Amino acid sequence: MSRSSRFITLTKELNRLKKQFLPKINPPGIYYSDRQLALTIAYGVFVHAEIEAYLEDRVKQVATDAKIDWDSHGKASRTLLSLLAFSGEKMELPPDTLSPIKGSKKVLLEKIKLDKKIELAVNCFMKTIKQNHGLKESNILALLLPIGIDSSDLDLSLLVQLNAFGEQRGLVVHSSATSYRTKQPPDPVDELNKINQITQGLLRIDELINALIK
Repeated sequence: MSRSSRFITLTKELNRLKKQFLPKINPPGIYYSDRQLALTIAYGVFVHAEIEAYLEDRVKQVATDAKIDWDSHGKASRTLLSLLAFSGEKMELPPDTLSPIKGSKKVLLEKIKLDKKIELAVNCFMKTIKQNHGLKESNILALLLPIGIDSSDLDLSLLVQLNAFGEQRGLVVHSSATSYRTKQPPDPVDELNKINQITQGLLRIDELINALIK
């Protein structure tokens, strides 16, 4: 299956970051300078941001397309059903009447109109995307399950890698550069290998998303 244009853009950006920030690999026994270590740390932070943006852009587009298909053609896609299922909105029974006699309250549209329920579900997901700030498992599930990705199709090893990557990024942004280099000195080779493995795992996710919009 072909890669999405957004995934191609992601890989181009990751290659650009690699050229700009990662130093040439030293032979065994040759240490990296403080500047090279600082650039390696920056590389990881910027890569994290690029991957986060890629995932947010892709799921937002899938949800938007599903809403457009519903509005234009009344098509209830897997994504639309998943958005409803994972919206957090209560699945209520139909009301007893559309015109209650007692009191002056009207029946709320979100209780009786499917279009309104769908709008609320989509808006809820868009809010989730806007408030997303990470790549940990909880972030990934909140982005992928509501668009219709089946949990059994997710690579658990990738989730573990993203968890560790997200935790590392958290340590970096909440520590001074000197403190982080002292406690956990980065290795450019390890950083590059880690990013390459994550990118391969993201390619599978890209394929799953592509299948949803075919």
